[in-house]
Amino acid sequence: MMKKLFALSIILVLLLAGCSGLQGNTATEPTATHVFEEARPTSVDGVVTTVITETKSPSDTPVVTPLPANGSAVCVPPAEHPDFVFSKYEELPQTILDYLNAGASPEELAVSLIIQGLGPEDQPVWAEDLTGDGYREVVVTVYDPANQPQGALMIYNCEDEAYVLEQVVVSEANAFAPVVLHIQDINADGEREAVISSTNCGAHTCFQDVGILAWENEHYAEKLEGSTLEYPYPEVKLTDYDHDGIYTLEVTGTAYGSVGAGPQRDTINSWDYDPVNRLWRLKGQMLAASPFRIHLVHDADAAMDREEYLIASLLYEQVITDDSLLEWAKEEVEYNNLAAYATYKRVVAAVFMGDRTSAETIYAELDELYGAESQFGYVEMADAFLADSETLGVEGGCTAARQYASSHQPQVLDPLGSAVYGYANPDYTPEDMCP
Repeated sequence: MMKKLFALSIILVLLLAGCSGLQGNTATEPTATHVFEEARPTSVDGVVTTVITETKSPSDTPVVTPLPANGSAVCVPPAEHPDFVFSKYEELPQTILDYLNAGASPEELAVSLIIQGLGPEDQPVWAEDLTGDGYREVVVTVYDPANQPQGALMIYNCEDEAYVLEQVVVSEANAFAPVVLHIQDINADGEREAVISSTNCGAHTCFQDVGILAWENEHYAEKLEGSTLEYPYPEVKLTDYDHDGIYTLEVTGTAYGSVGAGPQRDTINSWDYDPVNRLWRLKGQMLAASPFRIHLVHDADAAMDREEYLIASLLYEQVITDDSLLEWAKEEVEYNNLAAYATYKRVVAAVFMGDRTSAETIYAELDELYGAESQFGYVEMADAFLADSETLGVEGGCTAARQYASSHQPQVLDPLGSAVYGYANPDYTPEDMCP
């Protein structure tokens, strides 16, 4: 008990010292790239917890300006007030509203919520001007005691020197209560936005539903287009590489927490700000490097689809020759399957580049190595492609290859897909056999 009281006293000291902007407005918004991360939820004795951490470069450290003597940044001046008393979860929005309007500070509210186990221990309360009127709004995360860690995020606006409950975001069933990741002007419009997130954990893997709330047309509007929920154990960052005050939201999906997912690679997904529609829109996805041979096959296939045939051919050659690449489970069988497929694709790439002589040479190598092995399907598919591409053109050759793959799925398609490499990796179709 003494340890908990000591810890809470430390938290109170930090809060009253202006931790995370609760004591006042920052003198200037950061100009350097600001990065924040949310650590992966972890399970201890069956209880899942999430810790939010924040890292800043020296130039990102907030400079806290003392509040003016007239308290112009404070919605309700401090006053003697009753203690915060919890009764029912359903009454918390009103209880918090009454507590703030009675003269309690956001710092006092934060400590009360932590002591009573009604909010996250790191930072349940944020106080920042979100509307641009010079007064601080108060953003609060609360837990539902009967269904923790479910709960809600509430925003109390300042109107006519009193707080009003303006926005409530309730967690989905079995999801964590929404929390604030950061509050800052991230589109250089002079007003701060709130980046929030709710974590949702399944049997093996956790995901985050990230949102960006902005005050617009007298209400809070969601400014992030699309969803971040498909990215496992994400790392969330705000980046401003050109220092123009307009930030990109980067969500890096890492790995599913299940062996059945197979070999995995990170995906970096970027949402850029669209000033015309005033939304953050998904710009694209970039795959991180991977040590697994199957992922280099995916990269080579992507180059083929982009009609970058020379690049694709070089990547397929690396699939065959690079001894540093890893297989997933059955080393020899997987290598031979991928090497045979990659050699077949080199035949196709050579024909698309107009080099039939090289295509015939590569085919001869494929036939010699795998014609009498379990990978014979790639040899026969290459033969069908070469024969029809010579008489009917490359489209005729592709049609022949796809037809062969369709009728020989166990030999051609299944060795490349999720049956071998897990559900985090794609299945192949006959259409994938030829660009």
